[in-house]
Formats: sequence, structure tokens, C-alpha cells
Amino acid sequence: MAFTMRDGVTLLGDIYLPAKPSGEPTVLLRSPYGRHSVIALLAQAFANRGYIAVIQSCRGTFGSGGQFNPFFQEADDGIDTVEWIEKQPWFSGKLGLHGGSYMGQVQWAIAAELGDRLSAISTVVTTSDFQEAIHDGGGFRLQDLLVWARKLDQQESGQGLRNALKRVFGDPLNRIYHELPVETLDVKALGKRIDFWREWTTRDPDDVFWEPIRFTKTIDRIKAPMSMVTGWSDFFFTYQMRDFRLLRAQGSTARISVGQWTHGSPGMIGESLRDALEWFDIYLKGKPPARPQDLNRVKFWVNGPNEWREAKTWPPENNVATRLALNADGRLSDGVITPGVRSFTYDPSDPTPSLAGPTLANAKGRGNVRSLSMRKDVLTFDGPTLDQPIEIIGDVIVTLTTSASRPHHDLFVCLCDVDPRGRTINITDGYIRLRPSSPPDASPRASVLKAFPTSWRVPSGHHLRLLVAGGAFPRFARNRGVDSKDSDGSAMTPVEITLHCESTATCTVEFSTVAQD
Repeated sequence: MAFTMRDGVTLLGDIYLPAKPSGEPTVLLRSPYGRHSVIALLAQAFANRGYIAVIQSCRGTFGSGGQFNPFFQEADDGIDTVEWIEKQPWFSGKLGLHGGSYMGQVQWAIAAELGDRLSAISTVVTTSDFQEAIHDGGGFRLQDLLVWARKLDQQESGQGLRNALKRVFGDPLNRIYHELPVETLDVKALGKRIDFWREWTTRDPDDVFWEPIRFTKTIDRIKAPMSMVTGWSDFFFTYQMRDFRLLRAQGSTARISVGQWTHGSPGMIGESLRDALEWFDIYLKGKPPARPQDLNRVKFWVNGPNEWREAKTWPPENNVATRLALNADGRLSDGVITPGVRSFTYDPSDPTPSLAGPTLANAKGRGNVRSLSMRKDVLTFDGPTLDQPIEIIGDVIVTLTTSASRPHHDLFVCLCDVDPRGRTINITDGYIRLRPSSPPDASPRASVLKAFPTSWRVPSGHHLRLLVAGGAFPRFARNRGVDSKDSDGSAMTPVEITLHCESTATCTVEFSTVAQD
């Protein structure tokens, strides 16, 4: 099937029909990853359920004309595709959008513009603002974006499967991440220049260039009810939860399910299909929900007891706020502290590694990060051994008051669960890139790091540990300590970072625990 866009470019697609078509609702899936494999199975599942499923290859991919310019092309192409669907004799007037990751971004690109023409939305592991995901915390998300660029470049050449198998034995790009400048890593990784890579690595996060793909600003215009599926270890999660909370705050119908998944977990894909079918049956076919609360709720997996729970809002109501202070002697405490300072040196020539966390390169998301505690460029703060378990459910916020030998540096924090043997599992983490104040000021300044929300039970006999570092490489491009962009040059300068743990408020970690009966 050919779709002609407003500029004359033709995009290709496939239509899956129910066995006996008779005015069924339509589900649209727009993808840069082709129209076969998992995406074809999704379309077939919708058709088997009594929907007309339309799959379209995004501009410049899998036979569709034009040049692929990730994210920036999807608003106009998406609207043109919907207008084509609306003119077809089989269109019933009911339209739903479904897809995850990039296939979720294409929904955000058109949802506000469509208004009442859209009946329901089902988004999976995605965000309304991909600029934030590209510059997570203000730094460039190096590893995931280079892995993704390589996937896009090779997916139509037949090399995708071979490269997936190579990743079982390690990241094939591991040596390339260290090369400088970042701007030219496309040639080192792919053997050629990639236009969007060059553009992304040379644009600051606050550049007006990014405005066309920042759809958080249009959330108040979205009228269709939205169901979301994501995972605690998905790298879009913190932003997707933000989107959900904004929708609910403005009175929109929205729900979210958060499992123990990473970005591409098979379990997440299965859950997202089940969730979408249920959501579309309600809003495209008019089937009553099994329970009224199913239309507005938070369904989340609690790690530890390993069970699903539900809440009306996020964070759940009636949780107990907890604040622990970082002590100069390396303790986490909720009472009187030992004041003072602690310092470490971050050396970009030997950057602090990212051992686990929500990345495309980490199939599990969580893992043992004990070796980070042994590095000289990581500060460790330990809480007391727990005499009873606690459940941390909600947002996690770390405030650090710091000074540094150079104005350009990063901060990375990781809250961990440490068992009696010393095994140290990352619960959640946060990152921020600090830039010089204007005018320059060398005095200590407070930085707030919003870690990924979490749902985690810390057993009795374990204790909490907070790690503080100057980066997490190659998850984030290292801060070279110089006054230039990531894309410029290769000069690097170590920076000494000092934490000022002077009071119970200067350096803290805050979270909520489940109220005990």
C-alpha cells in the first residue's frame, strides 16, 4: 500500500483486515523498523481481535521514500497518514494509535493536533520529549544513541541478527566509545557520516533546534484517553511517568503499568499488547471496563515480594517521607550528623564506568555494582543495617552541595541495596551535567538530582548505600572538564569535586516508604 505525503513523497505500508471486515475500528502503527517480525505479529493480533491494523514504514526506511531524519519528520507524515485513513471506505470513525519507543514518539507528534479525531492512545516505553532522552540530565546519552544509530544503519542490510549475536559476548562498540571527538564516532562505528548524529552531537540541550520534537508542551491539548506501559529499568521511564502525571493533573483519562522490565523485555512486549487490546476494546469498541478503576490507575511491580500492586496516583498516597543525610564519615543517617567535606577526583581519561542501569546495552537493568565502591573516584555512604525490611516506593531525590576545581563537571548518584555478603544492587540512579554559573561563582552550590522513581523492598539484614561519582561512562558522554562541547576536540582535564556535608540539609537522599501498619 502506498501513502502520498504532502510533499509528494510516497511511504509504504501494509493493511491487516479481520476475517470478515464490517466497519471495524482502525489501529495505526508507524515504524522505522520495518513491517515484519514482531511488528507484523502485533498487527495480526489486532486483526484477529477485530481491528483493521495499518502498519506504515516511516520516511526513508524499508522502501518508503525520502530521507530518514529521526523524530523531526513524524508530525507532518503522521497527520497526512491519518487523513488518508479517514478517506477510506472501510474507516469507521474510530482510530487508535499503538507502539513503543520510536513508535510511541510518532504518536506524541500528532496526538494534540488530531484532537477529537483520535479515539484512544496506547504508548509503550516512550516519552513526549525526545530531546530530554537524548540529553538525559543535560549530558549526551552516548552509548544508547550510538547503539541505536548502528542498529538503524544496519537493519536493512541483513547484519542486524549477526550483530545481536555478537552482543551476547559483549558490546562490539566498547572500544569506540572512548574515541574523541564524539562528533566523529559515526565514522568509527559505522564507517560513514550520519547526518543526524552530527547534528545531535553539536547542538546544546537548550538549542531552539530541538523545539519541533518537544511535545510535552502540547499535552494539555490531547483529548484521547491514554494507556501506558513501561518498566523500572527502561531509560525513558522517568519521563514517561512525568507525562502520566501531567495528564492526570489536567484531568485526562490515563493509566500506567510499570513492570520489572528493561526497554526490550519480551514480557513487556506481551503485557503491552494485552494492555492495548483491553484499552482499545473499551474506547474503540465501547466494551465496558472490567472495573471502573481500570481507566485511571497505576499498576506497578514491587521488586522483592515480586507482586503487582495498584494505586490511584503516583507516588501512592499515605507513604512515609524519609530523608537521610550524607555524613563526612561516610554514613547515611536520619539524625545528628558528622559534618565536614569529602572529595574525589574525576579523571576523564579514566572515566568512572557505568556498570548497570537503564540502557539498551543492559538486558537486565540491575546488577552488582560493588566494584564501583572500590574506586578512588567514587564516594560511598552507608546506612545502618536494617532490623526490619523497608519498601521504597515513589520518587528518589538526591541533593548535593558541591564545589569543584573546574566549573565543568558532572554528578552521578546511585542508591543501592547491599546484602550481608557485600553484593550491591543498584536500585535507582540519577545524573546531572553542571555548567558554569553566570557570573562565575566558585562558592559551593546545591544540585538536585532526580533519580528514576522506584519500587523496591530492602530486606532486613541489608543496608542502603549511596554512591556519588563524577560520571557514568559510556552511558553518558564524559565531561572533559573543558569549556567546549562534547563534539569539539579531545582535550581533557581532571576535576576535583568536593561534597560539603555540613548539615542535615546540604547533602541528602529523600524517598518514600510504605506506611507500616
